[in-house]
Amino acid sequence: MDNVNVSEEKPSVSLIFQSLCQFYSNVEPSGLLNLPFTLNKEFDFQPTLAVLETFLTVAAKEFAIAIKSGGDIPEQSQHLIKLLCSLQISLFSWIEQQFDSQSGDADQKELIQEMLLKYVKMVVKKSNDSIQILLDNVKDELPTAKFAIMMSSNKLLEVVLDKTYLSSSVRQMVLLLSHLVHKLSNNYRLSLLNYLMTLTQSMRDLSPHLPDQFFKLDSNYWMSVASDDVVLRTWDIESPHSYENNQQATQVFSCPGATSFVVDFDNKCETEKRYDYLLFTDSRGNKMQFDQKVGTDKWPKNVTFRGSHRLTFLFHSDGSNVEWGYKFKVTAKGFADVQLSALFDLHLAACKLLGKLSAAVLDRQHLMPNEMDFNAVDKDKMAIDLKSDLWSTLLKGGHMESHMLKKSKLNQFLLEMISGDSQLGQQLLKSCADHYVGSNLKKPDLDITILTVFSAFVWHCEPLRESVIQFVESNGSSELDDGIHSAYSYAESMRLYIVDQRQKQKIADEKDNNVNNANDIGEVVKEKAEFLLQISALEKSYFKNKPSRRSSKNIVSVKSSTQHKKTPADTERQFSASGISEKFPEFKFVTEFIKESKWTKSSVIKVLDDRRKQARNTTEVYEFCIKFVDMSTDDSSIFEVIIVLFLQELLGQQSCQCQHYLDWLEGCGIQLENNLRQAYCGIIKRLLEGIQHLQDSRNLNKSVKTAQEMIQATFIHLLGVNWQSFDLDFLLEANIPNLLIQTAKGSVAMRSEILSDITEVEELKEYDQYMTWLNEHKNDVSFSDWYNQIKSTSKFKEKEKAVQMFIAKFCDLLEVDIWCDGCGKSLPGRRYRCLQCTDMDLCATCYAGGVMPQCHLDDHHLIYLMYKCDECNAFITGRRVHCCICDDFDLCFGCFKKEHFPPGHLDSHSTKIFPLMKFQNTQKSDSSLQSYIHQHVWLLFASFTLQMAGTMPSVPTEHTEDNFVAKAGKLHQQCIDQLMFCLQDIPSVDQDVLEETEKSFAKQKEEEFSLHSQERIMGLLGAMIPKENTCSSLSGSIHSFSSEKFLTRLFDIARGETGHESNTQHLAMGLVAKLLHLSSVPTQVVDNAVCQSANIQSPVSCQPQLDGEITINFLFLFGAMCLERSGIDWASSMVSILQDLSSSAIWSPVIEKYISKQINHLGQNDNLTSVFTLFVVSGFPEVMSIGKQVRYSYENSEPRHGVVLNHFPDKYQTFLLDAKSRRRRTVRDEYIDCIMTEVSILNEEHVTKFTSVIKDTVAKIQQGSSITVEETWILSLCLKALHKFLNKAEACDISDEIFGFVQQLSYLAGLGTEFSKQWMLKDLEVLSLMLYTQDKENVEKKFKSPSTKQEELLGHDPKQGLDNAAKICLQTLHDDLNIPLSVVRVMYDMNNKDTSELLATVRDNLADNSNFIPSEEIKKMAKKWEKPLVAAAEVIADKGMDFGIQMVIMPDTTKRLTTYDWEALPEEEDVNMSQKLIKMPDNDVVHELLLQQRAKSSKLLRKELDSQGKSGSRDYLNKVNLAISVLWARHVLMALLSDWPRERFEITHTILGCKESGVIPCILDLLNRTECQDMFTKAVKNVIRSCYHTDLQSMVSTSCYFMEENHFSTVIIDSEHPYSDNANNSDTIQIEGAAYLSIKFDDRCVTEEGCDELVISSSSDLQQDRHAFSGPTKRLWKSFDIPGDTLYYKFTSDCSSTDWGYRFTVIAGKVGRFDTGYLILNELLSADVDMVYRNIDMCKLWSCLVYVACKQISRQRLKTLQLLLRVMHTQSRNLQRKDSSSLDIDLSLLKPLWQLYRNLSKDSADFSSVAPPIVRALTELFMVAENLADEYCIVTEYLAKLQSEEEIRHTAFQGIVNVAAVSASIGLTNQAYNAVIGLMKKIKHANMLITR
Repeated sequence: MDNVNVSEEKPSVSLIFQSLCQFYSNVEPSGLLNLPFTLNKEFDFQPTLAVLETFLTVAAKEFAIAIKSGGDIPEQSQHLIKLLCSLQISLFSWIEQQFDSQSGDADQKELIQEMLLKYVKMVVKKSNDSIQILLDNVKDELPTAKFAIMMSSNKLLEVVLDKTYLSSSVRQMVLLLSHLVHKLSNNYRLSLLNYLMTLTQSMRDLSPHLPDQFFKLDSNYWMSVASDDVVLRTWDIESPHSYENNQQATQVFSCPGATSFVVDFDNKCETEKRYDYLLFTDSRGNKMQFDQKVGTDKWPKNVTFRGSHRLTFLFHSDGSNVEWGYKFKVTAKGFADVQLSALFDLHLAACKLLGKLSAAVLDRQHLMPNEMDFNAVDKDKMAIDLKSDLWSTLLKGGHMESHMLKKSKLNQFLLEMISGDSQLGQQLLKSCADHYVGSNLKKPDLDITILTVFSAFVWHCEPLRESVIQFVESNGSSELDDGIHSAYSYAESMRLYIVDQRQKQKIADEKDNNVNNANDIGEVVKEKAEFLLQISALEKSYFKNKPSRRSSKNIVSVKSSTQHKKTPADTERQFSASGISEKFPEFKFVTEFIKESKWTKSSVIKVLDDRRKQARNTTEVYEFCIKFVDMSTDDSSIFEVIIVLFLQELLGQQSCQCQHYLDWLEGCGIQLENNLRQAYCGIIKRLLEGIQHLQDSRNLNKSVKTAQEMIQATFIHLLGVNWQSFDLDFLLEANIPNLLIQTAKGSVAMRSEILSDITEVEELKEYDQYMTWLNEHKNDVSFSDWYNQIKSTSKFKEKEKAVQMFIAKFCDLLEVDIWCDGCGKSLPGRRYRCLQCTDMDLCATCYAGGVMPQCHLDDHHLIYLMYKCDECNAFITGRRVHCCICDDFDLCFGCFKKEHFPPGHLDSHSTKIFPLMKFQNTQKSDSSLQSYIHQHVWLLFASFTLQMAGTMPSVPTEHTEDNFVAKAGKLHQQCIDQLMFCLQDIPSVDQDVLEETEKSFAKQKEEEFSLHSQERIMGLLGAMIPKENTCSSLSGSIHSFSSEKFLTRLFDIARGETGHESNTQHLAMGLVAKLLHLSSVPTQVVDNAVCQSANIQSPVSCQPQLDGEITINFLFLFGAMCLERSGIDWASSMVSILQDLSSSAIWSPVIEKYISKQINHLGQNDNLTSVFTLFVVSGFPEVMSIGKQVRYSYENSEPRHGVVLNHFPDKYQTFLLDAKSRRRRTVRDEYIDCIMTEVSILNEEHVTKFTSVIKDTVAKIQQGSSITVEETWILSLCLKALHKFLNKAEACDISDEIFGFVQQLSYLAGLGTEFSKQWMLKDLEVLSLMLYTQDKENVEKKFKSPSTKQEELLGHDPKQGLDNAAKICLQTLHDDLNIPLSVVRVMYDMNNKDTSELLATVRDNLADNSNFIPSEEIKKMAKKWEKPLVAAAEVIADKGMDFGIQMVIMPDTTKRLTTYDWEALPEEEDVNMSQKLIKMPDNDVVHELLLQQRAKSSKLLRKELDSQGKSGSRDYLNKVNLAISVLWARHVLMALLSDWPRERFEITHTILGCKESGVIPCILDLLNRTECQDMFTKAVKNVIRSCYHTDLQSMVSTSCYFMEENHFSTVIIDSEHPYSDNANNSDTIQIEGAAYLSIKFDDRCVTEEGCDELVISSSSDLQQDRHAFSGPTKRLWKSFDIPGDTLYYKFTSDCSSTDWGYRFTVIAGKVGRFDTGYLILNELLSADVDMVYRNIDMCKLWSCLVYVACKQISRQRLKTLQLLLRVMHTQSRNLQRKDSSSLDIDLSLLKPLWQLYRNLSKDSADFSSVAPPIVRALTELFMVAENLADEYCIVTEYLAKLQSEEEIRHTAFQGIVNVAAVSASIGLTNQAYNAVIGLMKKIKHANMLITR
């Protein structure tokens, strides 16, 4: 083998060598290498390398001979190459084995790596020589004839690439080496980089001369490669049939290069439902689960998983039933393998290896703390903290070499001062000692230590260093800085610390018997301080606002490790050092380093050395990357295959990604940091040059486009670091803001516009189908029920896409929330929708970024859902009909053709039809990199922008260099300029006309980016606005938000003059409001911006009295315009903005002036501005609009702040964003309160004006004069503002003038709203706002009043054609006396339509009858007015309407009070009756009632909006506003009565506008219907105490009558328990006269979920007010109310299992006055006893209450019994206060209740359970009554009157029998005994006669 290497070996030697190669190529050749099994130190690898070198040399010779001769390589050479490859595999296998076995021996590892490095060097050298030979022959202009023939015949490919060692052994070495990369040390990796670089350079030099072998990216070869999916691999998987129980089978399908997996299932596949299933998971984590049977919706026959090269399969079965199992075929598809030449393949492999080696060097995992080890720090006290801030501050400069220390004069001076060799040093110390005032704890052995610590303080503090240098240079003549003395004092405090630690150490040593402990704490401190003098000192800016890697939790944990129990020494030290560490943070770091025991000198030096090495290596790698890119580029283009592969490996092979290129390298030294920074920035600049070289990417080759995207992604990844202050120079040089935003624009997905080809017939067919579905849903069917019903049909799969499009069009009407399929955010408005996908929507951001959700493809068409039809309120997805006359009016084609026009639009109006535009991607790409680039680069820009915005305010100017602030400010300004530039030229979003003008591709991308990034740009600008407390420290050049140009742009956007979307305009106004709150924004600048934007006169010509007046005037006018045109959300936002500004000290005076001016002009020229101003003053209705700030409670937590993202009125839920955590939550409405800023500027003058306006308007109403909509609106807002003022003001502060217009207020409050009582005030306000429009004031619109609707639905209305007084009279007779309305109407007509005569007739007929019975003639005549049998919920009956004060018709009670022949109604069973005496609703019940109230009101609001259209008629708006005024008048009246000044005014019926005092309770009953129940109790109390005492008896009579209202019976519906199978039960429940029916369920209700269902509705078709119940959960069976007096229910069950069933109670509800009467009497009986007795007939009151207790049941009876108890307690208290001893009340009237009590006591005789509440109440009643009778000495009479004659006889007889029995037992004869004996004889004789 030695001879074969010589230049001219003998033929015999060559022959023998070939024979040996042939022999060893067929056997195990590893013995030739002589490698030991176990490595030892004596091993010499040179012989092994010599053997390998021999074979390489021969192979290289054979290669050279073949090239020169141009012939074939002999067959014998193949044995040589085969043997060489085998030996190479043996070598690398042995190396890997040694790496694994010698993991702990560093020397042996070094030996192995050295051997590997020399071998690679040898191979590379041989390869380079061979490539050079080939290159020389290729470049030779006159090649040999054989070589020329070989080249021309393409024989070179066969000879060079297939049969030489380059294509086999060298390529094999590259692949084997890649498996050892992670086991090598960095220095060997760097060496390998340099060696392999020469190999790639050689092939790079060769590539231009062999273009057929080395393909460039723009080569046609890549285009010829098949791009269609081809089958790469298949798997056939099958389970046993049937499979076994408890199986958990898994398998992984992996195929490199695969882009999709297709799974085809056998038709027999079947598993047990839900319990046995197949689960597939792709590499992205997407999961699909299958069970039951193939062919169903849940298990299709074939499934495709895209975008993945790996698929995981899992089969799970439980321990129960089994089925046939599964059988399927998995097919991996992807692109076909690309056939490359061997040399090109070697080149690519070498480049990938270079990238992998570079990534391994860059990896800093070995420098980071292992999390498991770090968590064990507490156990190992000596483990150093690698996350400490000391690395980035104190130790950042790194360890200095000795020669560098000698160059520092200051360092040498400090060392001489410590050793005492410097006189200047002694002078400095003497000066410090003279200034020291602390305790003198003299310890001579510590003097050197303290001096060393003092020197460390001076060395690491820049101001102190400068002071000492000046002191030394002046030879001690200059004065020392005070900081020097502070440092000396701080160092002296270390004496106490050292002494303390010595004492603790001594105690510990004695405890452990450690006598020879050499670790003296003083020496340790000295050693550490000396070490700090060897650390390079830094400037002060490194300690101020340093970047911290550690979180607050880590800081706490580190501090806790150094904490110890405080001693007096600690206290003195802290006192002496107080404030020093804050002024000099360097002291704190030095002290922490010295005191922490873990920070040893050796451990720190080791870490610093490792970091220096890593910094050098990292710098070399980045420099190598630059060289590699330069070497690999051609014509300045970096888009080459080798560069792409290199960068892929460079980024993909790093095990961890650092946030900054210097992370974990702190302490490597300033010079190394600078070198690393230059290298890192250099690679960024180099990639940037290549990217910028390629401007237009439209016509790029597909391969080049992919490479461009890949390199762009790498470039963005390198930019995605947490830039620090020392990087600002590079960021400015590279113009990073412009670079990032331009990259974002360049990566926008471009789409072409296509006209839709849908025909009119097809569009109308779709319209008809959609209207059918919409009508089905409108029949009070919930969306989920409707959707499930549609989904259950057999043809749902065919029409699923149409159903989803219907939902997308009518999502607002259906109140369905739409989510972006790209980012998952809620889409409340405009969005893009795919026409091919079943259900796919994208937001504008994802659309612009080219996001591709699963199953969505590039060739799919999308439409922009932007316009809504003004008639059907659906998104227009076809032709759009635009009216040229109406303002902002569009119709869908279906409504237009069907002539369904909303009010205001006429058929004669000119219209224009626009076709539907579709969008299709014009840049098709198989890669998702473009979307990734766009999203990532925007996130980088946003992060960088916020970082720059946050850097400036966080760095006070006094602590930062001006240069730093200027650089940061400049970058900040660049970011703002880029954002504002994007907002300048927004193209029109109108899709009507395609622009014909030619635009550059770059310009198109810019416009596309700007168009779809408006909202996120505005959001970013909002996040950049600094806080108020940071603005003052910023200069005007930095803080550009206050510039006039910026503000003008925002005003332009907000005004809608620049083509921006509505949401963008909304956000712009929000930014304006945020900026106006900043004191750094001058009001004069804002005024100028407003003038420039709105083109109004300048401030000089306007001559305003206050700065900012122009701005405030504009905002109020703009708000009025929003109120008119922009909708309720806009108006609400403008009100909130002005309310917030009113709390600002700058704007408050201007706003107050404007509001005062508008209030003073009320009644003169009322317009929308006046209305809007009153909204600002009184408050806007609580509207959950998008962006509204709210306060909410979540899961019983503390109140939090949030922002509304979407509101779902049908679910009474709000989707919001938590302001602190940024988490999205869905919260129920009752837990949410809108945050409202109240304008507190109202004064007496304003209130006087409000009072005047209210009086004038009410006078017009009383006179019957016509009033405008604005007047009624202003009336309601004045009342609302007045109510707000009264709630805040004290009674003594309210002027007499306010109390003087109570009569007018009572009149207005007593009017009826003529709306349902179920309306909530805020919903009426919202209705008024949404219907109001100024532009359609003169439009004639047919208004369907409630009576008209009722006539249409229910026939003739009994109150048709009557005035308000007659309606009230008829309604009162119907409610109180239960007379049918039809009968009352006939009697009204028969009495000359006179209410007085009607009442007299009714009273006469009631004199002798307890119930009114009409004659047959009247019944016959009443049929005209009777209602046909229709569903109760079709319209709310008149008894549910608000007609104001309900007058009282007092019945004749003379007969009732003289006969007393009453009977107590029996109690009805109540399964849910509580054990409490009077059940009070708990929080859950209150929430449920609130939900029901909101539900009813919200439903009414939706129905009104649907019936009235987009705007209402002026008459209807007047009615709504008047109703609002009436309700607010009641609130104001209640506020006045609740705070009535009794000492100033008395309440009389005249003041309240009543004809008599008995009407006062009617007014109170009216107030009891308001939503302020807490205030009502106070009002009743004030009325009782402030009224004339002579009026009390009338009020008592009326109140008693209130309580006598008829109680409706209850109905209990009960199923069988359990119910039977196949049940089909239905019935109708009707309770005449009920306004609504309350349904309450038994707690035991349960049915089979999903199968057995109970449906309750108010219509016979079970569609109106539908409520369905099924399942076991108690929360599903919730109580609810149904309007009307009739309900329908139906229960169905299947043939499977059954359950307990259902049981519910139907309780008739009536808006009665019982509670009002109860509250009045309860408050009256709680008043002064003398007043009660002087003014009230207690006997009459007692009899009335007893009568009520007899006639009422349930809770009404319990409350009445409570009043009876109060009356008796009053009698008891009055016994000692009067001369007469007679009782005023008749206790015998309790006899009916006594009979009821006895009956109930028998029924509840079970003593094991608690008695019912009514029994306990009656027990207490009769106990108190008996005690009262005893006090008045009438017990006998009382008890006798309670008993009947029969009961007395029975009791007497039983007494005689008992006496006789006693007499017989004692042998005494008396009359009782004789009587009983005689009676017994008579009975015995009678029995004998009967027997005979």
